[in-house]
Amino acid sequence: MRLNEKVAIITGGSGGLGRSIAAKFVEEGAFVTIADQDADSGQRVLAQLQSAGRSAIFVKTDVSNRAGVARLVEQTVQRFGRIDILVNNAAVLGENGHFLEISQAVWDHVVSVNQTAVFICSQLVGRVMAKAGRGNIINISSINGTVPLPRCAAYVAAKSAVESLTRIAATDLAPYNIRVNTIAPGPIENRPPHLDAPRPTEDTLLGRNGLPHEIAAAAVFLASEESSFITGERIAVDGGMLVNGYRIYGVERPA
Repeated sequence: MRLNEKVAIITGGSGGLGRSIAAKFVEEGAFVTIADQDADSGQRVLAQLQSAGRSAIFVKTDVSNRAGVARLVEQTVQRFGRIDILVNNAAVLGENGHFLEISQAVWDHVVSVNQTAVFICSQLVGRVMAKAGRGNIINISSINGTVPLPRCAAYVAAKSAVESLTRIAATDLAPYNIRVNTIAPGPIENRPPHLDAPRPTEDTLLGRNGLPHEIAAAAVFLASEESSFITGERIAVDGGMLVNGYRIYGVERPA
């Protein structure tokens, strides 16, 4: 098992990508703390992880609140003794509004969850990791940090900032043997991996959308020793969407 007895915090761990990452980490032998604001969903995911025979806890957390994150870190250390991996997955999705009309309240909320929370969690967990002399931080950004999504100024700005934060965190934390990387998902369907094949699309080179377990697989790779010489990098898990020249230039695909 590639993460045997590693201790991981996964923010936004009760739904979508977070749930899949948590399940895959447990499968690979990790102990997991699920951090989420949705207590009901968090408890359901916790029960699923525990039924797999691994130790896990759920901590209701507003990741944009420093005091709440401090409690998350404290409870994780109390339960497991250390923190080896942090996955900054919590996010606010959806349309933010036209650039000329977006409200300050929407901007502040989206940026606080998608950007500021990454800083807070990484700093507080990073302090624990620095004392131990090792650690691994994985941020979940988005290909929209590179290719702007219309009417989503706050989301796009925050995800772009996460990628810059990844590079500076990797720089400052390297002396403590802490690696920091980013996964940038493309079009991912929020469905369990055992369901039907993902929907086809011309947006990606592979001709289909992705599934959550494909993001989880990338997270396991970055969390494991298989990626021991990788830090400050972004891995786009997007089926080739960012480099889809057929779509960009309107060239017909070969039959």
